[in-house]
Amino acid sequence: MPYIKYSFEKLEIYELAQELVLGVYNITEKFPREEIYALTSQVRRAAVSVVLNIVEGSIGRSRKDFARFVGQSIGSLVEVKAGLILAGRLKYITQSDFLEILPLIDKLFFKSISFKKSLL
Repeated sequence: MPYIKYSFEKLEIYELAQELVLGVYNITEKFPREEIYALTSQVRRAAVSVVLNIVEGSIGRSRKDFARFVGQSIGSLVEVKAGLILAGRLKYITQSDFLEILPLIDKLFFKSISFKKSLL
């Protein structure tokens, strides 16, 4: 059976969001074990939420509804950034770790904003 590509799989923001999840999981591996159910979990769930909101919004509802889901995705992305800033202040990650993922966060943020505007 051939692989069917859904519309969300063609979106650049979806691809970038997947990269974000991989990066966040890699970075959060460095968090202390006692944070597994706290900051680690929260940052990882927020990163996954970025992807899943894009996917859910793409399922053929109205453009306005899709824009709302992209907005939720942006909110989760900002939550990821804030969590990583906090992790840096707590010395769970280095500034170098943060600066390595920051360009991806910023790129995804601005592309998501543009995409959301194009839907309205």
